[in-house]
Amino acid sequence: STTTSTTVGSVSGGVEVFVGDSLQGLVDAYPAGTTFVIKAGVHRRQSVVPKDGDVFVGESGAVLSGEGVTEFAFGAGGVGVSVSGLVIEKYASPASKGVVRAGGGARDWVVADNEIRYNGGIGIKAGSGWQVVGNFVHHNEQMGIAGAGGGIVVEGNEIAFNNTAGYDPYWEAGGTKFVHTKNLVLRGNYVHDNKGPGLWLDGNNIYTLYENNRVIDNYGPGIFHEISHDAVIRNNVVEGNGFGFTGWVDGAGILVATSLNVEVYGNTVRYNNDGIAGVHTDRSSSTTTYGPYALKNLWVHDNVIVMNVGQSGVVTNTGSGDVFSAEWNNRFDRKDRKSKRLNSSHI
Repeated sequence: STTTSTTVGSVSGGVEVFVGDSLQGLVDAYPAGTTFVIKAGVHRRQSVVPKDGDVFVGESGAVLSGEGVTEFAFGAGGVGVSVSGLVIEKYASPASKGVVRAGGGARDWVVADNEIRYNGGIGIKAGSGWQVVGNFVHHNEQMGIAGAGGGIVVEGNEIAFNNTAGYDPYWEAGGTKFVHTKNLVLRGNYVHDNKGPGLWLDGNNIYTLYENNRVIDNYGPGIFHEISHDAVIRNNVVEGNGFGFTGWVDGAGILVATSLNVEVYGNTVRYNNDGIAGVHTDRSSSTTTYGPYALKNLWVHDNVIVMNVGQSGVVTNTGSGDVFSAEWNNRFDRKDRKSKRLNSSHI
């Protein structure tokens, strides 16, 4: 396959890493905060636990290849690390593990302008304070980007064609999946053609912002906020999603499931398997930090919803009508109606 990097030309001012050098050996030999310039060529089976403040930057044509053997490229330690300008491919990360990964105190990383492709597991698994910006993350076996922690920013990435190994997308597969986050920002990403949900949060997330994303032609729901808390979903374009999730309103362009205090506005939601939907189920056995999960205070307003099939609205299987009550405060307001099929009787 073609090996390309987003970094243009040569890079100066650091320790040069040539093909055949041990990148971990060089990291061990130099003090924390060193810049390593990874030269053009294929660097095989490199796996690095950085020191605090280390910077790894690839020249144009710099490729790290796990050759289907090495488990991960970067991670498991280091605060304030930067990884940029690299092609990272063919690493053998197992399910739920990242090729570029948090863990071991790996906080406050910047992972920018890389191409991460054809790997096992997850392309990038972020931790607290990570900025994941401008990467092309595609054709990974399970998922593109995942993470947990506070203050994560995922911005301007293309996340596409992930879950090539056919993991169960109802479990953990597709474009993204985040758990146990606080103040997560998902902004300006192009998320398309993943075999699973596009942007997915599942479990104990709070204060999430989804804005200005393009979420197109994913197998599962486009934007899926599940058993979590306060979120704003605004100004996204969500098209053609959910045709692999055929039950109930599972194929919604935007789906809010058993989550509290979510506002959905300014979105253009077109030609998905369902429109914008809220689901309430009994999740009393699920782990929570911020209180019981329920579909309360869902406010959907000022969106454009265009539908050929499916429904928009609120549904439940609990046998109780509370989810439709004034007390639970679920509202759909000021819709631009574009289909006779728009809006179920349960709004």
